[in-house]
Amino acid sequence: MGAMGIHQIDPALRWPYGFETEDDEEGQEAGADEDWGIDQEKRGRKRKRPRSAKRPRAATPSSASSSGPLASWNAVPKRPRSSAAKQGDTPRAGAVVVPSETEAAAAEEEEGTASSGGAGRKKAGWSCHQCHTAKRQMVECERCREEIYCTFCVKKRYPKLSVAEVRAECPCCRGICSCKRCSAKVKQSEPKSPALRICNSSRSAKKKKKADPSGVESTSVCNGVAPTEANDYSSLISSNGINNPSVKSDKIDTLDVRAQEESKIKHARYLLHYLMPCLTELNKDQMAERETEARNLGLKLSQMNVEQADCRNDERVFCDNCRTSIFDLHRSCPNCSYELCIACCKELREEDLQGGTCREELVSYPNRGFDYMHGGDPLPELINCEETDLSSCQPKSKKWVASRGIIRCPPTELGGCGEHVLKLRQIFPKDWLNKLEINASWLNKKLEPSNIVSGECPKCTKNENSRYAATRENSTDNYIYCPKSDNGEADDLKHFQSHWVKGEPVIVQGVLQKMPDLSWEPPHMWSEVHGSSTSSDMKNVKAIDCLSCCEVEICTQDFFNGYYEGRMYENQWPEMLKLKDWPTSNHFEELLPSHGVKYIDSLPFQPYTNLKSGSLSVSALLPDDILKIDMGPKSYIAYGCTQELGRGDSVTKLHCDISDAVNVLMHTAKVAPSEEQQDAIKNLKARHEAQDEKDCCGNFAINGNDKCHKSCVGANHASSLNYIDDEEGGALWDIFRREDAEKLKIYLHKHSKEFRHIYCSPVEKIFNPVHDETFYLTEEHKRKLKEEHGIEPWTFVQKLGEAVFIPAGCPHQVRNLKSCTKIAIDFVSPENVKECLKLTQEFRKLPKNHRAKEDKLEAGRLPPLCSQQTTRR
Repeated sequence: MGAMGIHQIDPALRWPYGFETEDDEEGQEAGADEDWGIDQEKRGRKRKRPRSAKRPRAATPSSASSSGPLASWNAVPKRPRSSAAKQGDTPRAGAVVVPSETEAAAAEEEEGTASSGGAGRKKAGWSCHQCHTAKRQMVECERCREEIYCTFCVKKRYPKLSVAEVRAECPCCRGICSCKRCSAKVKQSEPKSPALRICNSSRSAKKKKKADPSGVESTSVCNGVAPTEANDYSSLISSNGINNPSVKSDKIDTLDVRAQEESKIKHARYLLHYLMPCLTELNKDQMAERETEARNLGLKLSQMNVEQADCRNDERVFCDNCRTSIFDLHRSCPNCSYELCIACCKELREEDLQGGTCREELVSYPNRGFDYMHGGDPLPELINCEETDLSSCQPKSKKWVASRGIIRCPPTELGGCGEHVLKLRQIFPKDWLNKLEINASWLNKKLEPSNIVSGECPKCTKNENSRYAATRENSTDNYIYCPKSDNGEADDLKHFQSHWVKGEPVIVQGVLQKMPDLSWEPPHMWSEVHGSSTSSDMKNVKAIDCLSCCEVEICTQDFFNGYYEGRMYENQWPEMLKLKDWPTSNHFEELLPSHGVKYIDSLPFQPYTNLKSGSLSVSALLPDDILKIDMGPKSYIAYGCTQELGRGDSVTKLHCDISDAVNVLMHTAKVAPSEEQQDAIKNLKARHEAQDEKDCCGNFAINGNDKCHKSCVGANHASSLNYIDDEEGGALWDIFRREDAEKLKIYLHKHSKEFRHIYCSPVEKIFNPVHDETFYLTEEHKRKLKEEHGIEPWTFVQKLGEAVFIPAGCPHQVRNLKSCTKIAIDFVSPENVKECLKLTQEFRKLPKNHRAKEDKLEAGRLPPLCSQQTTRR
């Protein structure tokens, strides 16, 4: 980074947020002190806060801290990783800005002696429910007459509410209070929507008794009341002038229970319809391995007993060759515990072992210098350097084959001991999968045909609930289903399924409107997580530089200043930085409890997207006693630029997710370059164009025998679609159809030298173009793709507050037109379980050190475990 200049921002425009947080509510008093207070309240006594030691506060980072170089280059590229939250961090949910040290000290001194009791306390002793500060102008809630908020917290934490509205009904009464204590209560409580509640009531026609407010018990039938009886009973109450809230509540509960039971049965049948083919295929593979083992032992299948593996429910087992998860039948070495999945066993017998290729593949991307990345010449010592594919320099692995169908442990070079025969083992009881398939098949036959969506949708053509996204000829899927969030239509879920079952993306408008009381400003969320911490880990953040595709370290305040005001290198080329997966998804709800809970509950199509109670979410149906899959939420915070730069754009490169996903654009900030910078960008693009022609013609080509692809020249000057006038637009999406993936791979293999990756070097090696995440197709490349192969993606702009649903198996890429904050979750829908299994087989054939190699989803266990849970309903 020494060679790189950093654009300095006017101190008047610097990030207005500090690293301070709420005082008493989050520290040591959040534990024992709150428990003590609750105990005192139960005894009917007024709670007095014990005097606590004053804690030093960190001053807001000054403008001086941003001087000098802020981002350091790494000699060796690193994979994107979480830059802030660590497992050891204490969950904090503080305010964005807190009072000055003088105010805070005075407030704490007064708080030590002031009582927080009821009407008998003096106004001077009142403390804010949010920040516990007493020496400010206070607003008392006229509804509960208990909670008090300072005007400072009202303005900063609840910008949607005026002081008068808080006086009429405080955030605590409204159920939107974001303090740590209230957030914890919201997290522990059940979802308020009846559709999300898990009903554990009895299915028999029993009577349910409830106490009337007057003390008289009322009785109503819960599940056995016929509709006519219920109507007659209701009219009897009405005709007699009785207004018994208990009876009315019982009737509503009865209808809720009945509707939920019908919905659960309907969704269970829908699940089985899509899980059954996968379950049958898994059982078929296991049965084939059992038959092979029986032949090797000279036994009948009924005579063979498979030894039980020593494996706990909360333990994950992976194949030592292909790294794919093992859910039941496998082979294991009795000596060294080497474990092999049945897919690798089959390939070994066929002498076609593909899983993992038994070795790592290394590809070199040398750093040719800062000037080379901007169209100049490489460093002198690299001018005559011949590129070497390090993977070809590795010694060939020892051959590993099966002998007459019997598989021995691999040699030590491949991770085994090379001595013993691999024994067949099973994790589940004998015939468990076979019996499960029989039970699920019997229930599946009862499926009503009307429950299955056909996939036909004549509605989504040129109407308000669709968006034009492609220009394919003779195609019916050029429009994307684009409904409004909670528009009240009863058939929304079926309409969604009619598109989802065909592998089409869906856009839902207005999701952010369901979360009006939370701030999604990136500095605010950062302050919520890290509070007033002044450690070096909090002062700096690790981000990804989009030009070099490498990790850089930058001052946190400077990163957020750049989010709002932009950053550029010394040659005025825009500097694009991005944070990925912050805070880490396994800590998101812990560190941002209010944001996490509200986000999940606000997502559309809750049966699919609610990770805890979704009745059509396959991952949510896994048993409680097994290790859970990390599905999010996760955040993406990145800079953006409306103009397509062609090099160093703020992008998520082309890739394919193993699961379904929904991505919501939560916040945007537009950064407009000056006229001087626009001229500089135009001149640098001309240098990039000349360099592309030179490199493609052989100086740094992967294969010198290939012809020069001059078609890459001019790609940076291709006419882009007009996204500048869209004020609400934030991100440009390209999502390809699954059936077009093979043609897309062919195109990328042919034109791979026209793409650049780490340090702006040409792409050196391809393993699988849609899984490598090394390509981004510009407007020019998309034009050539359609010209050569007749395919094009769905292309659309994601607007603020919109949720994009991406089906598993659809290659896609994203470019940020503005600085964007997105929150996403993964989920597994029953319609796409088969696609997840297919992708797992593709991933297992990648090299061991490939970015997509890890089987995070463990798709193989989803059909049997979810079928088991469904048949138990």
